[in-house]
Amino acid sequence: MLLPLFGFVFGVVASTLLGATVIALHPRWKLTFTNIAWFVGGAFAGAVGSSLLYTRVFADDNQLLQSTAAVIGFLATLGAATLLGGTLAVHMGQRFGSRAA
Repeated sequence: MLLPLFGFVFGVVASTLLGATVIALHPRWKLTFTNIAWFVGGAFAGAVGSSLLYTRVFADDNQLLQSTAAVIGFLATLGAATLLGGTLAVHMGQRFGSRAA
């Protein structure tokens, strides 16, 4: 019963750490709560979209990934989509947020 909650908390913590690393390494971005929030939101959207697309393409009729290669591919795609979604969200937040201010 608590497993989905643990998964959600783990995902948020992992996205926060990944976001803090990416934002700290970027030369123009500042490590702020707003940027981390943008990153986590974008990472969540990227992970959900990636999961839906990957299972639609590679899963069987019961929405199951049958091979080890399919599961490893899913995890790799999930990581890449999390990174891309979070980075894109911070970029868009920086780009449109600075014009609105």
